[in-house]
Formats: sequence, structure tokens, C-alpha cells
Amino acid sequence: MCEKCVEIDEKIEHYRALLSRVTDQLASEGIAQLIADLLAEKVALHPEQDE
Repeated sequence: MCEKCVEIDEKIEHYRALLSRVTDQLASEGIAQLIADLLAEKVALHPEQDE
């Protein structure tokens, strides 16, 4: 895994930890969108890999 993917994975784990503690619906949706954006960024970095 490349260094950029490692950084993205760390951010995703951080946001998932936050998501598990947040009770506000709007904040939860925002965090979920951040996670989705990061996952899309990771796929864009390596489009030939299916994860």
C-alpha cells in the first residue's frame, strides 16, 4: 500500500471512531460523507485495484 493510502486509511479510522461517538444526525451524516470521499479518493489513486 502506498504512503498516501496509509494516510487515507488513518483518516478513515479516525472519522469512524468519531462517528461511533457522535449522536447528532447532521454531524453523523457529515462524517459519513467525509469517509465516503476518502474512500473515493483512495480508489482514484489506484483505479486498477478492486477493494
